[in-house]
Amino acid sequence: MTHSSFLAPLSEELGILHCHGADAEKFLQGQFSNDLTSLPSPGGQWSSYSTAKGRMIANFYLLRDDDGFWLLLSRDLTETVAERLRKFRLMAKVDIEDASATHALLALWGAGATEALGNPGGEDALARPHAGSVRNGARIVRLPWPEPTFLILASGDDIASWGEQLRARGAHEATGADWRLGSIRAGIAFINAATTEQVIPQELNLEVLGGISFTKGCYPGQEIVARSHYLGRLKNQCYRLRAHAPLAPGRAIFSAAMGEQSIGLVIQAAAVGDGSFEALAVVRAEDAEHSTLGLEAQGQVPLEKLELPYSLPLQKAAEAN
Repeated sequence: MTHSSFLAPLSEELGILHCHGADAEKFLQGQFSNDLTSLPSPGGQWSSYSTAKGRMIANFYLLRDDDGFWLLLSRDLTETVAERLRKFRLMAKVDIEDASATHALLALWGAGATEALGNPGGEDALARPHAGSVRNGARIVRLPWPEPTFLILASGDDIASWGEQLRARGAHEATGADWRLGSIRAGIAFINAATTEQVIPQELNLEVLGGISFTKGCYPGQEIVARSHYLGRLKNQCYRLRAHAPLAPGRAIFSAAMGEQSIGLVIQAAAVGDGSFEALAVVRAEDAEHSTLGLEAQGQVPLEKLELPYSLPLQKAAEAN
């Protein structure tokens, strides 16, 4: 039986930063929340870049290969992050380039995605989440989604060839918005220009997703992130929500308990075929667990809480008690 797979270009969703040079690993290790010294080549991990106050400027998927490090982040934050990294590199031998114009990303997902991809790098090269492979000019990495999902990064000419091959193997055309909906359902949101510097990494469930190291050296915002982890001061978490009204990044969320005081904001949203919208939103956990949520203070537009494919830290704590 042949299973379905879907193929979408991500040029409107994600930008690409290429960081390389003799000091690239050391420099980036001192900037990001995850430990990239343990990242195999090729391979990937979730990570983030924060202010000194722990607020995320951006989160991203970090891909490593023999050519350096590739940051896959919201398209509208690519230049912001590049400029900030350049500001702090001082004498470090590292080049930080926006590769969004010379390279492109394809997303491939679905029950038939592995079959459509073929066998890049050997039978088990892409069998586990975050595993990477390099083949025919492309860097391929498997994302930790509930169903097989891959990102394919290559130059413009090579990405066109990959697209043709995958369509010939039965991959159905999809859009970046389709992929975004899948990402939301996988519990993974990307900070963008509307939500930058609004939340700390744990509030976006980055600790659950393996995007934070608590054993590495210093990086901007580390003290705040560590304090939230070790002292248990996390009050907000990222929830998956649905509404029968438009949702967009930055939109405020309210609860019946708190009236006109907002208790959260939408981080990422996508339309669903039935006319509803799904989103990942950072919300005060007490309200999300014990009150009715809505888009208006008076509750005229209710929000339904949906399941995530993983357990949240505060839920685990409640179950333990």
